[in-house]
Amino acid sequence: MSDLEIIRTILGQFPYALFGSMIAGLLCAFLGVYVVSKRVVFVSATLTEIAVAGVAFAHLTGALYPTVGSIFLTSVAVLLFSRLLRSSIIPRDSVLGASYILALTLRILMMQKTSGAEVAEIESILKGDMLFVTPEHFYVMLATAATILVIHVVFFRQFLFVSIDAETARTQGIRSGLWEFLFYLTLAVAVSTAVRIVGDLFVFGFLVLPALGGMLAARRISRIFLTAAVFGALPPLAGLYLAFKLDLPAGPTTVASAFVLLLPWIVFKRR
Repeated sequence: MSDLEIIRTILGQFPYALFGSMIAGLLCAFLGVYVVSKRVVFVSATLTEIAVAGVAFAHLTGALYPTVGSIFLTSVAVLLFSRLLRSSIIPRDSVLGASYILALTLRILMMQKTSGAEVAEIESILKGDMLFVTPEHFYVMLATAATILVIHVVFFRQFLFVSIDAETARTQGIRSGLWEFLFYLTLAVAVSTAVRIVGDLFVFGFLVLPALGGMLAARRISRIFLTAAVFGALPPLAGLYLAFKLDLPAGPTTVASAFVLLLPWIVFKRR
């Protein structure tokens, strides 16, 4: 298949996969700036694993739509995180480690009790099979991204202040505990929605790599967010093209493309 035929195939037959993954990448990249700056990268890994466990839970019970089950479970986890991560008794890494292990264990156990067809769908999420994004998944992702980005733009000062210095924010009259909870809640909803269409590896990778690119390429805070968003939106273009060209899984190929995009900035900064 020629390059032109690949491009025509992607735009003609898989437009929802392309644009859905670009939106998911942009949203994860934007939120990833907070994740990296707050040094809670393991929180994103834990929430990603919990989101997949939520999909397995929805399939097992049959009472919830998979995305709803994923959002439900991650929201419960965020509610617990907002309390436990501020505890002076239990170390933060212990809370996250225990949560990650529990989510992974529950996912495996629930998949053992789920039918073969539904297990195949869960495994496609784990592999990041982006090519089967439906119009319904795309519009849910679009609405979720638009809502979360509007919230973060309107309350940008509060989210940023709490992320940089929660103690000072508290002395300035900002309810840091509330804004911390709202941040993790928006992160949970974003992760749960994105995992359904691009997979857990994509989500975790794009919560970290584009944010690092933004921090390496820009100095001003507003430009860091904008640059990270660009780093998040571009790799799906190359990822899907290379997936067709080299017969590779789309999700991991897109994450690899994000790293390749980041690599020159790492080399430049070292020099």
